Amino acid sequence: MLVIGIETSGLNGSVALNRDGQCLESRRLDQAGRRHAQSLTLELRQLLRDHQATPQDVQVIAVSRGPGSFTGLRVGLVCAKTFAYATGCQFVAVDTLAVIAENCPPDINDTWVVEDAQRGDLFAGRYQRSSENHWEQVSPVVVVASDSWLPQRTKLETVCGRGLLRHDHSELSCRCLVEESFTRPRAEVAAFLGERRLLTTHRSDDPDFDFWKSIPFYIRPSAAEEQRDRASQCREAPNG
Repeated sequence: MLVIGIETSGLNGSVALNRDGQCLESRRLDQAGRRHAQSLTLELRQLLRDHQATPQDVQVIAVSRGPGSFTGLRVGLVCAKTFAYATGCQFVAVDTLAVIAENCPPDINDTWVVEDAQRGDLFAGRYQRSSENHWEQVSPVVVVASDSWLPQRTKLETVCGRGLLRHDHSELSCRCLVEESFTRPRAEVAAFLGERRLLTTHRSDDPDFDFWKSIPFYIRPSAAEEQRDRASQCREAPNG
C-alpha cells in the first residue's frame, strides 16, 4: 500500500511517502511550504516523481489534524482533502499528539504529550502503550496552564512534546523528553498511523475518514477569533 503522510502542525513540517508501513522517503518543509498549499502540493508531486509514482498510485493520504498551528493545520488538511478528492484515494486524519507519542523509547509505556497552546498554556493529553504496542489516548486533550501544570507532574510521570521547549523544564520532577527525536511529529509516522487506522478502525461514520467532514482539532479558538468574538459581543451589548 502506497501512503502519503503530511505533517504541518508546527514550524517544522514534513511530507513522507510510505509503502506497506515502511518509509521510502521523508522531506522537511520550509516555512513557505508549510504555510502555502500550492508549495506543499508541488513538494508532494516531486516526491512521487522521484520514486517513479503517480498520484493515482497512492492509495491513502494521511494528515496530522492537530492540535497545533492554526494556519499549518488548515494548509495540511486542505492539501490532503484536495488530493483525496482529485485521485479517489482514501483520506485519513490522525491525532498529532499520538504521532508524537510514537517517538517514545521502548522503556516508556505511559506518557503525557504536550503541545504549545500559546499564551502560557499547553495542550496536554495522556497516552498509554497497548498490549499490541499501539499508543492509545487515555484522557481527553485539555488546555492547561504550563506554570502550574508542569510542576505538578511527579517523578513517576513522563512528558514529551514540543510544549516542553517553550518552558523551563530543568527543575521538574518528571522525566522530560526534550530532544528533537522525541518532540517532533513526523510525516512518516502520520502515514504509518493512518494506514494502521484504515486497516483496523475504519468506520464510514467517522469524520477522520471523510474529507468532506474532517476538520482541524483546534480545541479552542485562535487569539484572532477570540478577539473578533469579543468585539462582536461589545457591538451587540445594549447601551447602559
